[in-house]
Amino acid sequence: MDEILTKPSVDDIRRAGADFDSENEVLEEALGELFRQYPHNTRPAQVLLKVTALNAMYSTQIPLYSTRIPTLFELVDHIVALDIDSRLERGDEGLVFDIAKIEVPSKAIRFNYSFATKYCSWHNRNAYPIFDSRVYEYLCHAVNHGFLDSFRQKDLWVYAKFKAVIEQFQERNGLGEFTFKDIDKFLYLQGGVLVRRREKKEREPIQAEPILVPVPGQPGEMEWSIENFATPEAAETSRKKFTDSAGWTTKPADADFKEES
Repeated sequence: MDEILTKPSVDDIRRAGADFDSENEVLEEALGELFRQYPHNTRPAQVLLKVTALNAMYSTQIPLYSTRIPTLFELVDHIVALDIDSRLERGDEGLVFDIAKIEVPSKAIRFNYSFATKYCSWHNRNAYPIFDSRVYEYLCHAVNHGFLDSFRQKDLWVYAKFKAVIEQFQERNGLGEFTFKDIDKFLYLQGGVLVRRREKKEREPIQAEPILVPVPGQPGEMEWSIENFATPEAAETSRKKFTDSAGWTTKPADADFKEES
């Protein structure tokens, strides 16, 4: 699926699902088997296996060792201490924030938001849509082309609001029959096309056509930004400095957002 869709249909979601499954069969099977074998989060060794696999396969940039920021091992302890199993089962949206924010004495606070959405999603796909750079990119594209209502970009950092945006995307485009996992596959592929096109434009002379809603860096760098700033505000400041310095004309997804009365 290399074309960019300006209004997705039921057939588009089904085709994206088939394409995604074909391209990622081994990865999906491996992660699925791992999470089925170890569905609970009370034993550190089992949580470490799941955290390590997600971190490696999704490039969420959580270090194995660091004296400055929380490590994989500290994240494992953090997850076990939260006692999350019952909350995962009932789809508690606040759990994403609780997993994402990790504080370790003498180290910088981290907000592993993208990772947290993936960790929850792999435990309960029906309750937790995934947030990452490709999803962000396509949602902005959807707003700019009129098949998703405007939203404040900072609201995507509040998981309940992000989930509401995904649900509105489903409703607005007649996609209610699909699960969050189905929608994730579509957004992943379409966002990937947008990322590749944006990167191509970045290599062209500055006189090239303006880019709508650019996101900084190389593939995976939105995850890097999310994982390596202590707050959403800090990550957004970095993104804004990047786009301002690039000299592009941009239209934020929330440019036309109106507060409901």
